[in-house]
Amino acid sequence: MYERNPPMKNILILTIIFLFSCSEINSKSQSLAEVDWLLSSEWIYATKIVGPQYNNEEITRPPGVEQLVMSIVLPDLGGLNSKHQCLYYTVKFKEKKSSFRIQEFKNVDKCPEISDNERENFVYIEGIDNLKLAFKSYQIIMNFKHNKKESVIEIMLPNIEEGLIHNKYEAITTKSLRPGLKLLRLTEESFDFASNKNLGKLSDRFSLGTAIRCQQVNKNCESVGENRCEMCRYGWYEVVDFQCPNGGSKFCGQNHCGEKNEPACPRGTRVVPIEEAGLCQSDLGPVANFEKILVCQ
Repeated sequence: MYERNPPMKNILILTIIFLFSCSEINSKSQSLAEVDWLLSSEWIYATKIVGPQYNNEEITRPPGVEQLVMSIVLPDLGGLNSKHQCLYYTVKFKEKKSSFRIQEFKNVDKCPEISDNERENFVYIEGIDNLKLAFKSYQIIMNFKHNKKESVIEIMLPNIEEGLIHNKYEAITTKSLRPGLKLLRLTEESFDFASNKNLGKLSDRFSLGTAIRCQQVNKNCESVGENRCEMCRYGWYEVVDFQCPNGGSKFCGQNHCGEKNEPACPRGTRVVPIEEAGLCQSDLGPVANFEKILVCQ
């Protein structure tokens, strides 16, 4: 039979093939050696660990359903912003293989309970069975079977702190692997003072999560850490957070206030309700993010 509109059918078939191909690329299983290297090179800078949900107990449930089992908080490139790496695990069920994936999220206060199918995986590997996770002695230890072979990945976490140390006649210090030791992520644009004393790049944007915070103000209007705004390569701008008399927190870079997903512009009047303290473009409104900064959305 003659088809009157074959091009539309062909387009539909090509679309299905394209979507399937994208799914296959995003779920391409990596080698165990690559996963070990990726995790070791990233997690050594971790500042906080949430979980593991099962501490040195084999994860056996729920079968066939993906679950969040651990969150790692890390400094982003530049060191002043943070990101979450979220570990998801699926126990095998019937024909469905077990899988282990890690996705990276910026500008969030916690990991989503399930992974994002449209987001690129930082790590993805299939055939990880009998997974056990443990955090001890400033290490993450992962025991599992891969392709029916017993395997283990151990990663040092020297930046993690656990509680406080109270010694008589001494200042309170935090428990850590090596007191005073911190591993920093240096970039040419921000922390590598030997070659570059100025902070920020022209392309930095708050909406992209690349803007460097040069001064932070807390809810008590106290400055947290050092004010480094004089070192911003392309100037700095103020955001609306706690309506402090001396202004809010500040970021290096060009000011794009009022634009979508950028900080709201300060109104200039301090004694107003917080939801009215920021200005956005006419089709947007100020919404407080998890850091209490008004963002135009």
